[in-house]
Amino acid sequence: MSQLHQLGMLNREGMKAFNDGRSDDALFQLIQADRLAKSMDMPLHEAKVRNNIGLVHQGSGNIEEALACFRLAANFAVEGAGDGNVLHKAIVRNLTRLESTLESKAA
Repeated sequence: MSQLHQLGMLNREGMKAFNDGRSDDALFQLIQADRLAKSMDMPLHEAKVRNNIGLVHQGSGNIEEALACFRLAANFAVEGAGDGNVLHKAIVRNLTRLESTLESKAA
């Protein structure tokens, strides 16, 4: 199995675990995918996986971790394809929604 295929499988299985309510398993799979993406020096894949890690943290109530993941993901997306690419826009939407939610609760 190629590394890229393995990366995709880990990412999909991680999100499936998250959707099934298995956050710990999801994080395990996604962290493995993130390590693989880093070793392959593929910033767009790192962005996608890191965004998914942020979604899992957000869903688990780990807001500070989620914010950090979304910010890293946005940086990787810009590094990989420039500012304003489709992935970057999706990540920024996730980050903005979470920040807005926090601001609403603080007010």
